[in-house]
Amino acid sequence: MATLPKWTDERTDELTNFVGDESPVSQATVADAAEQLETTTRSVSSKLRKMGFDVELASAKSTRAFSETQESTLAAFVSDNSGEYT
Repeated sequence: MATLPKWTDERTDELTNFVGDESPVSQATVADAAEQLETTTRSVSSKLRKMGFDVELASAKSTRAFSETQESTLAAFVSDNSGEYT
């Protein structure tokens, strides 16, 4: 993995200007800032929190991978075929 750029005063100012007065800072803004600053969303979120910004949790933004119907169908398949595919 490539080394992430350091948080210089210039990059920190750029991040602060990018975020503005958004509170809490959304995961979409974090992603846009990370892309612009050529770093990771984790790095941006961490830096913002260290600077006192309220940042939306990434886990709060996650969605279900399967619908309830898909989940019950998958659960039934797994229990009906226990030991066959593993």
